[in-house]
Amino acid sequence: MATDLRIALLGGSDSLRKSRRTLLEAQSHLKVIYDSDGFGLKPQELLEVNFDLLIIDQRLDSVSAFEYIKALHGLARIDAVELGRILVAAQFSDTQLRLTAIEAGAVDCIFISDGFESLLTKVSKCMERDTDFAIRELLPLIDSLTVSKDQYQNAAVALDSLDLKEANVLRSFCELKTDSQIAVAASVPKLKVRNTLVNVQNLLMLDTRSQLLLKMHSLGALAL
Repeated sequence: MATDLRIALLGGSDSLRKSRRTLLEAQSHLKVIYDSDGFGLKPQELLEVNFDLLIIDQRLDSVSAFEYIKALHGLARIDAVELGRILVAAQFSDTQLRLTAIEAGAVDCIFISDGFESLLTKVSKCMERDTDFAIRELLPLIDSLTVSKDQYQNAAVALDSLDLKEANVLRSFCELKTDSQIAVAASVPKLKVRNTLVNVQNLLMLDTRSQLLLKMHSLGALAL
């Protein structure tokens, strides 16, 4: 990733995007490289922007942000490109909305009601390529999730291909350890930690670490 965090703004009123742009570009490490109301913008066109972080309004022209995000991830898989992080912008703080955003492939939501400081805090956390701060914060607030027997068995079969070190990486990840802590616990390099988690995402047909952590929580971590 470049030194600056390259940010794309999509959707919302012109005045709101202008306020966000002014705030973001006042920070030396943030750079807004794209700004659009989103009307008629196809996901493939946005994918070509090559952003590090996308801030997308919950309500777009003719589709929800969540469907748009899913389409972006699908195209990124087809084109074999690494998609940047995504934050969904909404009006009022809502835990369920944050979970819905994560399930769609975003990192988290930002809320106008939380003020600009919260926006800057979450944007700064997105400097990290594999950031998953929101789902780590939300997991203790989530009731037990259920999956079907078939979903559980399919996941178990997919993860059966992991070797011992890879299983240890995943177990430590589910224990909410940092990458550095996982590397120590599993006796592997940090790069191996990242590659293992990306591999597990692919095995379970997921796009982000946040989705992976949520999925493993719903599976009871498969008693790893």
